[in-house]
Amino acid sequence: MRLRYIFIASSMLFVAMPSTAFAQDDDFKLDEGIYASVRGGVTSPSSKTFDGIQAPANGSPGVAGDPATTRVQFDEDFTVSGAVGYQIPTRLLGIFQPSVELEYNYSSPDVDGGSSNGGNQTFGGGADINSFTLNYRADVRFKEKQTVVPYVGAGVGIADVDPNIGYFPNNGTATTDTFAIRGNDTGFVLQGDVGLSFRLTDRLDLETGVRYQRISGLNFERQFVAGGGEIFNSELDGRYETVSGLVGVRIRF
Repeated sequence: MRLRYIFIASSMLFVAMPSTAFAQDDDFKLDEGIYASVRGGVTSPSSKTFDGIQAPANGSPGVAGDPATTRVQFDEDFTVSGAVGYQIPTRLLGIFQPSVELEYNYSSPDVDGGSSNGGNQTFGGGADINSFTLNYRADVRFKEKQTVVPYVGAGVGIADVDPNIGYFPNNGTATTDTFAIRGNDTGFVLQGDVGLSFRLTDRLDLETGVRYQRISGLNFERQFVAGGGEIFNSELDGRYETVSGLVGVRIRF
């Protein structure tokens, strides 16, 4: 939740940043060529509800047609990313220098809690998230020797989400997982970035920023796993959503 406030505040600061803070030079050489970047930081996933209708197979408890609504609360986690891109030597609207890049991002948040059909259960486990995106980025350039360069960006792509989430009711009898959410799936990624790039040398930048990422169209299975089995109970549909604070470097070749 704290990172969401940071994302909103950073966006407002970026928009409000007066251009007079940078002495604009209308005739300067733009960067051009291939670059690579590596970033890491903390990601803060939202609690999400996965919706389903029970269709229990033989051996699984439940009533066909009843809801299987499961709310999952994720912990904050570390995230890492790497990208390769190309800076295009042109200007849009006089101040934006565009880039395109391919990026890989990974995180593995643990599950802190949750509930099934509004009940009282103990949740545990986690999920592995691997995303691959095609990003557009625009550096805000006013002059050639500008040392602090704001940027905005957006990306689309796909993500593989692999949950291994288990839970059991707090009824005093179960001590191991009764149900589990499993079945990795591929979803559609939409993300946005805002941040600052600090130019250390002609080829090396230190970067910091905030990212919002949403993965939609996910489908998992709720399984009855008590006694070591893996018996189908229902499908669960939902999405994964997170905000990340990132720090890293960009090297131009």
